[in-house]
Amino acid sequence: MDVAVYPHFAPLLRYPRSGLDAALRGCADALAPYPDSAQAFAAAAAALHALDAAAREELFLKTFELQAICSLEVGYTRFGEDYKRGMFLAGLKDEHRRAGHDCGDELPDHLGNVLELLPALDDELRRELAEQVLIPALRAMCDDFDEARLRQRLDTLKKRGEMVLQEALHFGNPYRALLRALALRLEADYPGVPQRRAGRASENFIPIHDRAAAVELGA
Repeated sequence: MDVAVYPHFAPLLRYPRSGLDAALRGCADALAPYPDSAQAFAAAAAALHALDAAAREELFLKTFELQAICSLEVGYTRFGEDYKRGMFLAGLKDEHRRAGHDCGDELPDHLGNVLELLPALDDELRRELAEQVLIPALRAMCDDFDEARLRQRLDTLKKRGEMVLQEALHFGNPYRALLRALALRLEADYPGVPQRRAGRASENFIPIHDRAAAVELGA
């Protein structure tokens, strides 16, 4: 297991900057020993390399912010607005602080921030985070790009009288392949997470918590 591969995804999951091409090449190099992830990533990288700066920005905004296909906040994807997310965020913030990691303008559970944090965690905590949050959240995020689900969502927006922004960018979206490449790498490192762990969590356990208090919520 090479946990150093995960932070290579982080800059690709933030608003695209001038260094995106270099970040894509760096991530491709890091994934080279892992054929399944590398193949999925290559499709995303080729599509993003082909876009100019304005098109990259437009794609990112359409995918994750304006009528977003999915959220990059894994705590929200996993727990929704439930109080469990607040507990998760508080504990995650402490872990970022212990690691000396600056979350910038993003929340502690932003996928990029969590991926940068992973190498600093001990093995047990990293496994809990991967199995309880990251893998289920990424599966749910990838499902959100399913074409039938996208069409159903767009039809719902139209029936409500809402203007659909950049409808064409929903389909063939390279971020789907990027998230799939990340999911494949995590699933290879942490095999056996059941498929039922997808979407919003019903479990009571909060995987990142105050270590001193060892918080585990009851029903």
